[in-house]
Amino acid sequence: MVSGNTSAPKKDKKFIAVRSDILQKIMEISNKKGKSFYNFVNEIFEQAIKAEEMNTSLAEVVEFYDLMESMKKAGGTVTRRDIFNYSVQRLYMTEKDALLKKWYHSGVWYGRYLATKFNNPVDAFKKILTSCFWEITEVELTNQEDDSISLRVLVPTHSHENTELLSKFIQGVMNTLAYRLVKEEFWEGIIILKLAKRGKIPDMELDSI
Repeated sequence: MVSGNTSAPKKDKKFIAVRSDILQKIMEISNKKGKSFYNFVNEIFEQAIKAEEMNTSLAEVVEFYDLMESMKKAGGTVTRRDIFNYSVQRLYMTEKDALLKKWYHSGVWYGRYLATKFNNPVDAFKKILTSCFWEITEVELTNQEDDSISLRVLVPTHSHENTELLSKFIQGVMNTLAYRLVKEEFWEGIIILKLAKRGKIPDMELDSI
């Protein structure tokens, strides 16, 4: 008869210092989920390592999830680019003015949504543009000395039509967040806006394009 220890080898355990408030919160969450404290803590570390291996961080993953949830709750949807472009091109040829107004008013509504959800809606909008609008490669928002801001958006794959519609959407958002349009320039895939800060905007004014 041969005897021996056939169980899996135990992994070494280390003690680490954790803030008491964080420790208490982890204990509350693990109890709520019905998980052991040990397993829950290790799961957190495993996910943090996985995020780093993806060249990101847990903080960035959580922020991206929050932004995507915001888009989802605001009515955002996913569709193939060719279907979207086809629809836009056909409507742009026959109902350009109505289509531009639709995008502007969509921006107005979304600006109101951002204002109620985020403490800094302008910063949140910039992050949403870079994180959730996958075709956008760069968003640069610069504060000017005269209390205005310069907003530059690069979307290399956008057609002229799509660029103009996106510009109207952005204007709608920013107008709701109390920034009036001073200057607009756009070319295929490039949007440059100068916006000046002002007080609360009457709803009647928001309804105009």
